[in-house]
Amino acid sequence: MKFKIDRSSFYEVLSELSRSISAKAEPQIMNGIKMTAHSEGVTLIVSNHLFFVEKTIPLEAKGQLTVYETGSVVVPAKYLVELVKKLPGELTVELIGQHKLSIKTEEISVVLSSFDVEAYPNTPVLDLGKGVQIPGPLLNEMISQTAFAASSIDTRPVLTGLLVTLQENKIICAATNSHRLAMRESEIEIDIEGSYIIPLASVKEFMRLFNSSKDLITVYICGNHLVFKTLNLAMYTRLIEGNYPNLNSLIPAHPKTLITVQTSKLLKGIDRASLFNRESRNNNVKLELINGSTLKITSYSPDLGKIEETQQIIDVYGEKELSLSLNSIFLIEALKAFTEEEVTLNYSGSMRPILIKPNSNKRHLHLISPVRG
Repeated sequence: MKFKIDRSSFYEVLSELSRSISAKAEPQIMNGIKMTAHSEGVTLIVSNHLFFVEKTIPLEAKGQLTVYETGSVVVPAKYLVELVKKLPGELTVELIGQHKLSIKTEEISVVLSSFDVEAYPNTPVLDLGKGVQIPGPLLNEMISQTAFAASSIDTRPVLTGLLVTLQENKIICAATNSHRLAMRESEIEIDIEGSYIIPLASVKEFMRLFNSSKDLITVYICGNHLVFKTLNLAMYTRLIEGNYPNLNSLIPAHPKTLITVQTSKLLKGIDRASLFNRESRNNNVKLELINGSTLKITSYSPDLGKIEETQQIIDVYGEKELSLSLNSIFLIEALKAFTEEEVTLNYSGSMRPILIKPNSNKRHLHLISPVRG
């Protein structure tokens, strides 16, 4: 293996990928970056126990890369990144012997010990027939509007992930911690079906790597892995095994009261009301419909005091009644996930979950269970 590469572009890729490596990776080879020089460029791979990340630097990258010999090597990521950061100019990278990597500039020569490349785990083999293309901005939006509702407690592992369902020309992203539910659905051409639970750590890594992607992202199903791939970037994530709850059964079918409010105004009101409760275990706010036209928002802290405000609602349908207490953090996160100017609160009773939906045709909802008090 031998190639010449521009230092700054090489460092940019190495720095991005090294952030995907676990700080306590075992065995030691999992602290490494695998580099493979081939006829189309140089591909770099990092891994941890949940996912692989693969990035290719193509030959056509504005003359920044020239490949002289093909081959592969695995080197410690920490030292490779620091070396490339500190070296000047163009770099010549060459495998010498079985476990030595040479990195040279015009005036500097470094030899870095490497791992046995055969001991590095292989990425799953892509089944090109099991893939679906989704616009990057759409997939990122759907994930960011739902993933935060997943559980952070691993007593029920399936709830610690994001559920992605492909069916009937639509994709659905959903997450729940059993106290709240976030769900977003979009129509898209799909000829494969299935439901897959992605670990929350992998979801966060996806959002870091693909958050600025404007291209189509192809999603492949590979056994117990889901793969997200653009032209030069791929992420292979393991899936959580188990049966996810039937979410449709949780959604109230016939609410007795529908109240339309301004999203940003309600969000600001809830944020103000939660001021005294942010550092306490009781971070609840109470919502009440007053005289069928005004929404009262109240919070109380025995140590700090009481906050109360009223807001005019836009519209009400059905019974002019609403009175329930909600976790203010859940409510704030749900409201922040909506991009629409107006949302509708679907109320079924003081101890029934409240359903929040945009006042539009977009299939996006949040369900929050009430709390006592």
